[in-house]
Amino acid sequence: MRVTLLTDELLGYTLTGGIGTATTFLALGLGRLGHEVELLYGVDAPRTPLGEEWARLYEEAGVSIRVLTRSDTRVEPPYFGRMRDVELVLAADPPDVVITQDLAAPAYTAIRMRALGLAFEHTLFVVYCHGTRQWITDAARKVRVLPGALGVTMLEQASIELADVVVSPSQYLVDWMRQQRWQVPADTRVIPHVTRSVATGEPQPRAEGSARGLQRVAYFGRLEERKGIRPFIEGLNALPAELLDGIEVDFIRRATPAWMPQRVKALLSEHVKVSFEADLDQTAALARLARPGTLAVMPSFEETFGNTVRECLDYGIPFIASTAAAIQELVAPEDRGRVLFEPTARGVENALQKALTSADALRPAQAALDSTGSLSAWAEVVEIRPAPRADAGADLPAVDVLRERRVAGAAAPFVLFLDDGDEAGPDLLDTLKRAQAASGADVVSCGLRVRDESGETLHFFHGDPGGLGLLFNGYGTVALIRRSLLADVEEDWPLLARLSLGGARIVSVPVPLVTRSAEPGNLERDPADALLVAERFERALPDSLRSLARLAAGLAAAARPPAPALVRRPSLRQIVRARR
Repeated sequence: MRVTLLTDELLGYTLTGGIGTATTFLALGLGRLGHEVELLYGVDAPRTPLGEEWARLYEEAGVSIRVLTRSDTRVEPPYFGRMRDVELVLAADPPDVVITQDLAAPAYTAIRMRALGLAFEHTLFVVYCHGTRQWITDAARKVRVLPGALGVTMLEQASIELADVVVSPSQYLVDWMRQQRWQVPADTRVIPHVTRSVATGEPQPRAEGSARGLQRVAYFGRLEERKGIRPFIEGLNALPAELLDGIEVDFIRRATPAWMPQRVKALLSEHVKVSFEADLDQTAALARLARPGTLAVMPSFEETFGNTVRECLDYGIPFIASTAAAIQELVAPEDRGRVLFEPTARGVENALQKALTSADALRPAQAALDSTGSLSAWAEVVEIRPAPRADAGADLPAVDVLRERRVAGAAAPFVLFLDDGDEAGPDLLDTLKRAQAASGADVVSCGLRVRDESGETLHFFHGDPGGLGLLFNGYGTVALIRRSLLADVEEDWPLLARLSLGGARIVSVPVPLVTRSAEPGNLERDPADALLVAERFERALPDSLRSLARLAAGLAAAARPPAPALVRRPSLRQIVRARR
C-alpha cells in the first residue's frame, strides 16, 4: 500500500515528543513490512538537517520524508490554511491510506471532501489519536479558551467523526472522546504504540541493575503543569533533608516558557542537588535514565498513552508514575500498587519516601501489554479498503438560483441566493448539489474568494460553528438551502444562525466556488447582524442561560481592537444601549 503519515513531529528533526515518537516508529514498522511509506512533515521547513542515525533508519526502512509545501495565499480563518495545503498535496497523487494526527486537524478539508463524495474516493483516512487541543486544555486545567483554539477543536472533532478508521493508543482516550459526546466511528480501535525495537528490528536494550542502591531521582517529561512539575517540586521539598543526602535530582526533557530551569531551581529547597538535561534526543535521554541507580518519576495529571512509562517498561528502567488512567493500562496489575501514586504533592512525597527507604525501589515493573502485537494490528488497518461513499451523482436535488432574496415563485426544493456582483465558478451548482445528495444536509455552503483593494483572501467555513457563530459567520454565505426552511428575508449570518439553532444540518464544502468583494460577517464589521445573531442564540437557550449569549458577545467585543477610523458603523455596545 502507498501510505502517507501526516505529522507535526518527527524524530530526527524533533528531539522527543509523543506524536513524533509514535508516528516515527509506526512509519518505520510499516516500511519494513514492505509498504511504500511517506512521512508528510506538516510544519515549517526544518532549520537543521535530519539527524544521521534517523536518516539511516528511514532509509533502511524505505521511508521517504516530504516537507509540506505552504501556500502564501491569505486564508481566513488562518487555521484552514495548512489544511488546504495538505489537501492539495494529497489530491495531486492520492495515496491508498492517509494516517493523520488528530491534533490541529491537518487533514480536515481532505476528509470532508471524501465524506461529501467530492474527492479521494479510493483513499482510506485513518485518524491516529494523540490528544486534541481540547484534551490538552482539559488536562492542563485551563479554563480560558480563545475562539481560534475552539474553532480548531471543532475541526478536530469533525475529522475524527468523519474518518474511516480511528486508532487510539489507549481505551482511556476513546472513553474520553465518548464522554465529550463525540460520535466516534464504528471502526475505532485501541492499538498501543509501536516500540522502537519492533519498528526497527533491533534488539531491545535493557538497563543494568545497581549494586549501590538508589543514587538519583529523574523527573522524566516536559517541564509543564500537565506533566506534574508542580506536585513533583512540592513533594520533593516536603521530604526530610537527610533522605536526599547524596541523591541527585535530574530533570530530563525540555523546559517550557512557564517552567524554565531558573524557576524550578528557585522553587526547590536549597538541599536539593539538581541538574537539567533539556537537549537530549530519545536515545540519549533513555541512556541517561538507564544509568544504574536511577529512579524515573512521571507524575503526569493525564496521559493519552504514556510514552515515557512505556519506554521505561521496555528498557527495564525502574520508575514510579502517576495513576493517570492511560498509564494504568500499561503497567501489569501486580505492580500498580507498588509503582503508581496519586499525582498530588502528598502522593509524590509518599512515593519518593517509600522509594528512598526501600530496598525494592529499583525493581523494574512489568508491562501489561505485549509490545509485539501493535505492528500486526496496524498492518490490518492499512489493508482495509474504504467503504464506497453514496453515489453523489444520483438523485441530485432540483435548485432555483435566485438573484433576489425572496422565495416567492420558487418551486424547487432547494434555492441558491447569489448577490449582485457574485462571480460563480463553473462548478458551483453541480458541486453543491452533489454534496447535498451525499450528505443529506439542509444547507450546503462553500468557500469564498474575496477580492478587494488589499488583494485576495480565501474564506472557509465550519458549516456548523456552534457557539462561535456568535462571533463570526462560520456557517457560510453562498449556500444551497432547503426552501421549506425559508420564511423572512434575512442576511446570510442571521439566517443560517437561525436555521442551525432550529436544528437544520449545515455542511460546508471547503472549496472557494464564488468570488465576491464582501467579506463574511463578524462581530466587528457587522454589529447589527451580530446583535440579531445574539438574539437568536438567546431565544434558543433555556431561560436560566439566556444571558450567556450576550455575555459571550460582549466579552468578545471588548477584547477586539477598535475598528479603523474610516469605519463609521456603530459598535455592538452602542446598538445594545440604543435598544434598551
